[in-house]
Amino acid sequence: MNPVRVVVVGGGFAAVQFAKTLRSKLRASECDILLFSRENHMVFHPLLADVAGASINADAAAAPLRQMLPGVECRTERVQRIDLSSSEIEFDDGNGALTRLHYDHVVVACGAESNLGIIPGMTDHAFAFKVMRDAIELRQQIVRQMESAEAATDPNLRRWHLSFIIVGAGFSGVEVAGEINELVRSSTRFYRNFHKEDVVVSLVHSQDQILPEVAPKLREFARKKMEKAGITMLLNTRAVAATHEGVELNDGRMLTGATVVCTIGTAISPIVQALDVPKERGRIRTTPEMRIEGQTNAWAIGDCAYIINAFDNKPAAPTGQFAERQGRQAALNVVRILKAEPTQPFRFKALGQLCSIGGYQAVAEMLGVHISGFVAWLLWRGVYLFKLPTWSRRIKVGLDWSWDVLFPRDLSFLNTDTTQQATHAYYRPGDFIHRQGELARVFSIIEEGQVEVLQQNSPTAETKVVAVLGQGDFFGEGALLGNRPHETSIRARSAVRLRQVGSALFSQIASSFTPFRELLVRAVTRGSGDFWRRLPISKAMLEGESIASFLDPLPAQLLTKETTFADAINALNESPTGTLLVLDEKQRLWGTLDRGDLYQIIARIAVTSAETRGDITHLKLSDLLIPNSIYVALEDSALVASAAMLDHAITWLPVVKSKADPRPVGLIRGEKISKRMIERMAQSQPPRAQVAS
Repeated sequence: MNPVRVVVVGGGFAAVQFAKTLRSKLRASECDILLFSRENHMVFHPLLADVAGASINADAAAAPLRQMLPGVECRTERVQRIDLSSSEIEFDDGNGALTRLHYDHVVVACGAESNLGIIPGMTDHAFAFKVMRDAIELRQQIVRQMESAEAATDPNLRRWHLSFIIVGAGFSGVEVAGEINELVRSSTRFYRNFHKEDVVVSLVHSQDQILPEVAPKLREFARKKMEKAGITMLLNTRAVAATHEGVELNDGRMLTGATVVCTIGTAISPIVQALDVPKERGRIRTTPEMRIEGQTNAWAIGDCAYIINAFDNKPAAPTGQFAERQGRQAALNVVRILKAEPTQPFRFKALGQLCSIGGYQAVAEMLGVHISGFVAWLLWRGVYLFKLPTWSRRIKVGLDWSWDVLFPRDLSFLNTDTTQQATHAYYRPGDFIHRQGELARVFSIIEEGQVEVLQQNSPTAETKVVAVLGQGDFFGEGALLGNRPHETSIRARSAVRLRQVGSALFSQIASSFTPFRELLVRAVTRGSGDFWRRLPISKAMLEGESIASFLDPLPAQLLTKETTFADAINALNESPTGTLLVLDEKQRLWGTLDRGDLYQIIARIAVTSAETRGDITHLKLSDLLIPNSIYVALEDSALVASAAMLDHAITWLPVVKSKADPRPVGLIRGEKISKRMIERMAQSQPPRAQVAS
């Protein structure tokens, strides 16, 4: 008889405990266990803050799955899909091919993922704190900023390097704030140019108390101790955006700092999202025995599962102690099913909570008893030391902790060359991306939003907007190719997302890829810049002209994102100018549509499979158009509008009420500007002398 095949998807507390328990109850001849995890180790999450704070080595908090689970086949291929109807999983075999594997039972234990995208700019400028890689990268960042602060001559820049912002004051946020504070302040004695009072660690939390999971008395103790250690608490405060400068708060303040750590925001795993099963707030609903509702051989445990705890009839908390018990109980239920015995519901009473707050201090709530201070810190270390999955890890962590008490923390780090990297960046309206005269460091491509190009012709002259760039445009190429400072400033006109390529990587691509370099060279001499050099009188004329004097009325028919393709074609046919505007649900400009766009849409539809596109006449414009990001505001000059049209080889632009209010008020056309300019130039010409006959 072939052994029963059980597939486990995930490598966290729940998955490991399930596989370990099942292997101990069933022999290999009875049950074949396959565990799929992208990482070949299990991360002991309570110790991630210690890794970031350099009090233990990274490998001490990561236990290799193969060594932990003898008798279990551990695989690192990525599971792409679980087909519940056919009892098969589909995974990438590493060579680009998808392989299907049949199972008798499947256990979904893939947990949750970080989702920094809930706050604009966090994905681009903040460190997540979920997996081992996050902790290692954060540790590198902390030491790198101390080295940068040591080299900084400007006191404000030095303070920026030594400012650390942690968003979220749950267990992860409090623990990492305490460890960062301890690492940086205890290391100041090894540096000459800054001291403890220069270090700023800020904890931003949307509620009125930190650590909402523990008793109020312990919360207050933790807050007072952390403030005494030098950590600034910003309670009842939300982060609304993150930029390269720091974090914008909901009260309008800008909290500046070189390092931002975001411990809030989770996302459901794509595997879970793809499952067509009952869900509650994105988590898989299960029966009391932890089988997925409506399934007989599929189980869900851990953070991705919505499990009712029979102890109090409340949803089980997404914490490690619950995940471990769920893994054990689910494994025992699988054994009971194989032996034709009745299953048991999940039932567990939480043992308590432990949280380290830095400085050899902690808070603990164990079996109803509240403990705080140094004793709680000893309890925290003792409990987690013996909860580590193997004796080798316990010995390693114990030695690291002992070393930390006797000797300074390790300040070594790998210095990466940022000029060789491609990154993302987010800027708020009004933020400068670079200023005129600064050295060029990156080549930037606009992924979303709009920027304005500013120029100051002399130190005493007024800085003026000379052009507008939008989605798909790029800048910085001229300064990088010419190895010179920027000749203009770039400022975010709206919220902007950029893809940025470091100067060294840009040079490598430009030198080795001839078509790309030729494109850049043409861009340097393109459009308005070359035009104004050849005809400077036009620039002087247009600078003083307001857009209002050229304004054409709005088209008679305005489209919306929900307008169908068929209705849009009819509207274009009826339009005398062939130019239409597309609005969003708040009547703001969302996009534009003209006959040139129509041909591009048809070309895109032509290369789409019939199954994907369906009936093209019923497709909405939101499915077909790329949102427009080029427009001008009434407050702009005709020079800005002309430059935008020249740079983008277009003949018209929508005009909105203001930069802050993108509701369209009309159109501006190139031919109207050209006519006015020719008339002015003719008037400025002296009369020709008459020749005597």
